[in-house]
Amino acid sequence: MLTTAISIATLLFGALLIQPRLSERRIKIDERYILTTTEVSGLPPSTLAVVLDRRQGMNQDDFHYRLLELVLERSGKPHVLGLSETIQPQDEAIAALAHGERDPLRNPQRLSVGVYGAGASLNQRLRAVPIPVAGGILGLRAGWSHREEHPALQTIQTAEELRRIVLLQGLGWSDVEVFDASGLRTYTARSEDLFRLVDNRRVHFFPRGITELETEHPVVRSTTNDTSLDPHLLLAYPFAGFFYVGPNNQALAEAIHTGFERAIADGSYQHLLEQTLLTPWLKRALQLSDRHVIVLSNPEAALALAEVNPRHWLVPWPELLEGSITSGAQLCERHHFQALCEP
Repeated sequence: MLTTAISIATLLFGALLIQPRLSERRIKIDERYILTTTEVSGLPPSTLAVVLDRRQGMNQDDFHYRLLELVLERSGKPHVLGLSETIQPQDEAIAALAHGERDPLRNPQRLSVGVYGAGASLNQRLRAVPIPVAGGILGLRAGWSHREEHPALQTIQTAEELRRIVLLQGLGWSDVEVFDASGLRTYTARSEDLFRLVDNRRVHFFPRGITELETEHPVVRSTTNDTSLDPHLLLAYPFAGFFYVGPNNQALAEAIHTGFERAIADGSYQHLLEQTLLTPWLKRALQLSDRHVIVLSNPEAALALAEVNPRHWLVPWPELLEGSITSGAQLCERHHFQALCEP
């Protein structure tokens, strides 16, 4: 009995010591960037209440938040912007948005906007602002692999040849549907196991959006021995995130659309991309001009992406899909990619 009591007391004491450390590891959110339900209720009717669905790890420095801040400023409409008070699963957030920002029972956080992968079914539930938040860059994928896999990956030139290897993705990720549609072999696993599987050569290639690589690099360096960024392949498939608002929130949709158009026209959107996504680190690590491009189709998103004005794409999808662009060097000739290619 005494031994048991001592053990329990030790565990409780240890938990108290550990908890502050765990709290320190969470992304800290400055309360100034949270828009509470009380604050939303107190806004005048003429002011747009903009509560952005907060995802795991997001704070005021996140690209989506900074982009929304930019386009709302450019819109000229009176508004108050903030992140949601808490994080909830994406399907719950979408359901809340679908009920509208004025329904406190079904949308208790008063969410009014989120960024989600464009899709036909989502377009039926919510009102989309059909301008890709990153111009299609999210559809460009380089990958982590074991160093000894690099020579074999260098020999792959077509989608058909990709079928020789096993790709890795997380459980429930939408990319798996893209790979399945192209007949590729995909192994899915829990997030905490992904880099271990690469380092143990259980899989050959772990494709990631190029803008995700910089944040993952320290994790790869600290948790693996022989995993590195494959220097040869760049997978490309049409993919975009849209700003989505409630189905009846036309005023906010129009403000975002107007501000986005103005930010594109005055160059501030491109500047934000280069400041937050197309960074010097990515330029050094990616070596875009040396990569071979393999294009895959994305049938699930095709209908939704058809609504996008061609001038809103930064990625030249028509040329990629028709096969006239097959190398990173050709992408480097495009103005929007020069930040990743200049000497």
